[in-house]
Amino acid sequence: MIDVYDKMLKRFASKYPTQVYRKGEIIIFQGESPRRMFIIDKGVVKAYNLSIHGDEKPVGFIEAGQSFPGTWIYDKVPSAIYYYEAFTNECKLYLVPRNDYVAFIRSHPAMALAELDRYVNDQLSLSMQLNALQHSRASEKLMYTLHYLSITHGRPIGEKTREITLHLTHQDFANLTGLTRETAATELNKLKHLSVINYGKNQPYTVDLGKLQSILNDQYLSELELGEANVSTSAA
Repeated sequence: MIDVYDKMLKRFASKYPTQVYRKGEIIIFQGESPRRMFIIDKGVVKAYNLSIHGDEKPVGFIEAGQSFPGTWIYDKVPSAIYYYEAFTNECKLYLVPRNDYVAFIRSHPAMALAELDRYVNDQLSLSMQLNALQHSRASEKLMYTLHYLSITHGRPIGEKTREITLHLTHQDFANLTGLTRETAATELNKLKHLSVINYGKNQPYTVDLGKLQSILNDQYLSELELGEANVSTSAA
């Protein structure tokens, strides 16, 4: 289904103009009513909120072949409920009238099913992220967050090892978990020494899911592993 979705979406989107954003550029401001919706051709977009103290609270990462902002596209809200920012360099987006997109989805059953599948996966991703945040210990917040990222934004490189495809910093992990950067760095280094994860300068995070699960011993993770092949990247 994903191959059909990608090909049909690419053919549809190619009729519209594109715009390139650099890493850190805000594409949509929270509260803004966009003139068009966006489909990602290349790169990753980060969706996030800000706390009352101005701290960034990421809610999802949207990758190539996905559209945003979903709640506005389907007329559930009058404006964007999050900030949307280019997370990678040269983030290339198609600028599409939302009425055209909705009409396209409605007229192609394969697209409608693929869109439904994506939004179900998004809900699962948000549930995994919420599960990570509800833990009180810093180490557990990070381990559950690493599991969430491995499943939703990871690719297998071994039987139980996944490489997270997002280029994340200690500050990104701090923002994702509500920890300070120093605490996130300390806990990540502990996990590295335990060989649960591996990372380095210009080296993506790899996660040994077997070791991670043996530490947490959580049936929730085991059940998710059974269906991880059906979990796509998350979007907001």
